Amino acid sequence: MDPSTLTLEQVEERFLVSRDTGFLLDSSQVKLQTCWSPFEEVAEQLTKNVENRIIREKVEELNGDKPIPDGKLEQLCLHRILTFLTAGYIWQDGEETVPMKLPRCLAVPLTRVSDALGMKPILSYPSMILANWQMQDTDGPFDFRNLNAMYQTPGGDGAEWFILTHVVIEQRFAPAIEAIVNAMKYSTAGTEDNVALVRALEIIPGVMVDMMRTFKQIKDGVVPEQFYDELRIFYTGWGEGKDPLPEGLIYEGVYGDQPTSMKGGSAAQSTTLQILDAALGITHEGGQKEILDEVRDYMLREHRNFCAYVRKNSNIRHYVERCNNTDVIKAYNKCISAIRGFRGLHKDKVNDYIRKPSERKDRNKHVEGIKDTGTGSTPYLTFLKEINEDTDKCKLSN
Repeated sequence: MDPSTLTLEQVEERFLVSRDTGFLLDSSQVKLQTCWSPFEEVAEQLTKNVENRIIREKVEELNGDKPIPDGKLEQLCLHRILTFLTAGYIWQDGEETVPMKLPRCLAVPLTRVSDALGMKPILSYPSMILANWQMQDTDGPFDFRNLNAMYQTPGGDGAEWFILTHVVIEQRFAPAIEAIVNAMKYSTAGTEDNVALVRALEIIPGVMVDMMRTFKQIKDGVVPEQFYDELRIFYTGWGEGKDPLPEGLIYEGVYGDQPTSMKGGSAAQSTTLQILDAALGITHEGGQKEILDEVRDYMLREHRNFCAYVRKNSNIRHYVERCNNTDVIKAYNKCISAIRGFRGLHKDKVNDYIRKPSERKDRNKHVEGIKDTGTGSTPYLTFLKEINEDTDKCKLSN
């Protein structure tokens, strides 16, 4: 079969996506080799260990000279454990007494498993969200009440709710996977079909509405001041001139023991909107394009490859531009408007959860290094404004 026209089943298998759960990966039943049990035990008590200021002592007692598992889900589980431990180790005291290096017992296995996954050795979206959930009742609904986060940073119930909000958003995106595959098919020479293309495109606005509805529920479990003062620091990266680690973090025994910069966990690392951009021909330029290109390196390799596949093979926008069919153009523009709506909501939430809390006189002064940037090191409001403008520009004239 022509590699540019993969079936839905082939897409699911090759790129580790699902028509039911989107980009989520269920690792809840995975068991690591017992040699990693000491790491799991410390990570499971991360909040307690950080609050008692003993996480660094606990980590430094570990022995990281262990074999990296071969299975993809096992590797993701290990990456999740090691990156949560890394976040706790570095940010135990906020920006006070930040260590300049990550000890070898974490740094070496973390970089090895990151290389195996094609990811970065830092707490990022795949390990924090995509592979960090479990259902309480596997026969029950996929919603907040029936989900738990497997690991979380300090911050009380708000920490888990923040993670689960994004988990549910990702699941709500799932129907868009099939819609994208079908829309690509019905806008490709030889299989062009305007009626079927409209039907596929019409799925996407409904998906975006469901994602927005879920996103708005973040307020039910995460207080803006709590997010800014307590949670956000644990999702932060290092380097790029940003205090308290302007040169980056030394991963002991790796990278020549030189300081290395890493972006922190960010919603920009989600594949959802990037895959829609790739499918629908939404383009970005300048600084925002550079940022979006860079954060794909923090995705799971297969998800990054899915973006590349869709970007290379999608003919949707070009077909819509030349088909001279009002229904097709209208369906396409509704997709653009819906994506713009979600991005606008994201900008509003960033304003509520970062900008406004950062202006309080009683804010936590031990997290000032990320006051004006996102956890991914971007000047967040400028970036989001430009992304929204780029999306608006992609609407077509009827």
